[in-house]
Amino acid sequence: MFYRSVRIDDGKITEVDRTVDASIMGVFLFNVFDVYEPMLESSVKVIVDRLWVKPIGGIARYEGDYYQRVPGDYSGIPGNPWIITTLWVTQYYMAKGDCYRAREFISWVNRVRTSTNLLPEQVDPFRGLPVSVTPLVWSHAEYLRTYIMRKRQCA
Repeated sequence: MFYRSVRIDDGKITEVDRTVDASIMGVFLFNVFDVYEPMLESSVKVIVDRLWVKPIGGIARYEGDYYQRVPGDYSGIPGNPWIITTLWVTQYYMAKGDCYRAREFISWVNRVRTSTNLLPEQVDPFRGLPVSVTPLVWSHAEYLRTYIMRKRQCA
């Protein structure tokens, strides 16, 4: 799996942050590696396994994310699920041609939108209600990017 960060001093690795972080998806989003690169495939698997928010669904930003947490028992919950991180994983599955898996993720996004079709930054991991900024332009931009990709990849 790709590491979140590595510190190098005098040409030697002195520190490795092994926190599972959805921003690792950047190596796919910016075409650093082919979608079938084994290291990328295993990284996405770990992201989905460790950052999927079991009570409600969606992908958290990273393990132990405390930003905008609502009251509740977070045992086994890595953080609040985010629209953009969930859509990044959706885009990955579309690029691989796994339209069935991609639909599972996009369905989650559609379930947590507001009654007026607005997308929040993140959602409450217990009730699926918007937390923080609503609407978030970045969430909407990633949704549109995913929609366009879906038309090309999973028509």
